Amino acid sequence: MAARRRIKERGGFSVKLVAYTVASVFILVSVIPLIWMISSSMKDNISIYRFPPTWIPEMPKAIHVTLNYDGTDLEKQEDYELDAMEAIWFTWKKMQNDAIGAFEVTGVKDGAVVYQAGMPSYKFTLGRPQVVPTMLATHATMKIKLPQIRDRKLTTFDWAAQGTAYEGETTLPAGLSETSASVKQLLAESKVVKGKVMALSENDDWRRLFDNFIVLWRMAESEKNSYGFPHFLLNSVIVTAATIFSHMLIGGMAGFALAHLVRGRIGAWLTLFFVATIMIPEIAILVPLYLTMDKLHLVDTLWGIILPHTAWGIVIFLFKGFFQQLPGELIQAGRIDGASEFRIYWRIIVPMSAPIFTVVSVMTFIGVWNEFLWPLVVARSPSVWTFTVALSDFQNRQSMGANVIMSSLVLATIPLLIIIVSCQKLIEKGVSFTGLKG
Repeated sequence: MAARRRIKERGGFSVKLVAYTVASVFILVSVIPLIWMISSSMKDNISIYRFPPTWIPEMPKAIHVTLNYDGTDLEKQEDYELDAMEAIWFTWKKMQNDAIGAFEVTGVKDGAVVYQAGMPSYKFTLGRPQVVPTMLATHATMKIKLPQIRDRKLTTFDWAAQGTAYEGETTLPAGLSETSASVKQLLAESKVVKGKVMALSENDDWRRLFDNFIVLWRMAESEKNSYGFPHFLLNSVIVTAATIFSHMLIGGMAGFALAHLVRGRIGAWLTLFFVATIMIPEIAILVPLYLTMDKLHLVDTLWGIILPHTAWGIVIFLFKGFFQQLPGELIQAGRIDGASEFRIYWRIIVPMSAPIFTVVSVMTFIGVWNEFLWPLVVARSPSVWTFTVALSDFQNRQSMGANVIMSSLVLATIPLLIIIVSCQKLIEKGVSFTGLKG
């Protein structure tokens, strides 16, 4: 029995309780904003500001309206198309704060289908600033905007084959939802739309929960000769990948030189120099850095964004701290065998340094991927914009809602989460050997 007794440290349970409590609090503090960001990215722009806040997005409604044109003088296809666009755009403009996911209109005259038109919510968000910037609803306004709607393919309009019989509902349902009742009232009181509401129905459309991401993806298509969001995303990938490569190449070799080649007072002063660069604010060197890029004719190029990031002082310091922890016997053995310092670095040091290379890559990715100020200053044309600059420009010119901004944050966060989660063990091991242990 005595052999089975274990010595218990006094207060051990309290320490564990405090540790788990603090860890749980930090997890909640980190996860709750992430969940709210993802939830908000699937909401309409008004639901985000509701109080009390709702965590589950409201399911968007697809509303289908049947307009009866009996007794009207409409005959040409263009007249019907104009009336359909007025029914869709003017009604949606007045109900833009409701969770409408899609709006479809069927035109019927003398018992036959004349046309079918429709538009999902993301196309309304894309076209709203240009097509219906105000509440003004007139025939003249829509006649001016109709060519633009056609060119950008914002709304579908299909002219029905002659003699297609209408087989849908001919009466309104007894219990209309608040959204459908508002649509019916707006169309009934409209002095612009000539068709009369004959039937109305709605159903949940879960696909429209992701329309904010489609808006973000297609935002640049509103301007002629512009670049799409994939182009800006590719620029960010190129800048980030090139910066990571330069840090691993230049920073790694500089760290090895400080750790094993440059000794004594010179090595200490050089290390101090690189550490001192960390304390210089970015804004203090912004103008000199821009003038330097201008002299090199690299303004408005991707190289102008990349070159200032080719060697960070903190990166060299981290490499130096890690390389100093590696066994010196291996380096001495390589020198005895006649290997050059360059060969020792690539054949001995690099294979053992996966953790620190991972730490530097993740740290560089976080800093460069989300950078805004320097790309904004040096990138003048949309061809070299990163996605952070593009988002800022779209927000200023097209008044993006908070829901679309949240969707952009989700897209920007996903790569960071994937990298951090997949490289967690290497990051922990790398930090523990850099000399920065708490």
